[in-house]
Amino acid sequence: MDFEQISKIDDDFERNEVLYNFFNEDERLKSAWGKIEKITTLREIEELVNSESKVLDVGAATGVYSIPMSSKVKEVVAIEPSSNNFKILESKIKELGIKNILALNKSSMDMGELEDKSFDLVLLFGPMYHLSEEKDRVFTLGQAKRVLKDKGHILVAFINHDMVPIIETMNNPNFFTRESYDPTSQRLVNRPFIFFTLAECVDMLENSGLMVEKKIATDGLSELLASKINEMSGAAYKNYIEWHLAHCEKEELLGASSHFLFVCKKGD
Repeated sequence: MDFEQISKIDDDFERNEVLYNFFNEDERLKSAWGKIEKITTLREIEELVNSESKVLDVGAATGVYSIPMSSKVKEVVAIEPSSNNFKILESKIKELGIKNILALNKSSMDMGELEDKSFDLVLLFGPMYHLSEEKDRVFTLGQAKRVLKDKGHILVAFINHDMVPIIETMNNPNFFTRESYDPTSQRLVNRPFIFFTLAECVDMLENSGLMVEKKIATDGLSELLASKINEMSGAAYKNYIEWHLAHCEKEELLGASSHFLFVCKKGD
């Protein structure tokens, strides 16, 4: 099954289930250019946690962040709806002998059993990629706020709507004639992923009662430069990462990133 076929599945969770039997997120994040997103995100996480922190990772996938976090915090609760991703996550936890990750095969819509104000940090790195209904996004953000301690942080990731057509055109010069693009509205079709502009992300978070502390271009120019980054020498790659980390919060570069990361707190 390919992306075109998966895109025809209407139910978000059914589509998500099929997608992650087909799409390998781990492989993308292992490439030199793909690692930039992970390096940037981990830097933000590590600034917000300590050995006593309790972290909720919603949409944990195969443990990209839950597993490295586990050595730095007291406890991680990792929620992942995709059965394939969840099996990989469980096997990694067992193989590595990690004792402080509780893995749950649930979605962001099923967090009712989690206690109010019980987490120092909540990660929402998967839900906004897959929830097509506004009510489900509002509910998920509300649940994240509910379980967050008053002085805690929520990190939310989005896919940048305005960068996707540029990246896709690099691979297919006729992208703008494909069914996945609507020339009338100049919008992407939200399948199999869901896309938002920078302004839409900010409005969504603020309307949910969150205060945005940071806006981060998680991978910055890295997807545009992917082939060149993969060819970099070790020294050039090190310097590129340092340059990226020094520039990823610059407002004028946010629009060139394929992914956004927002560091948020509860609003007053």
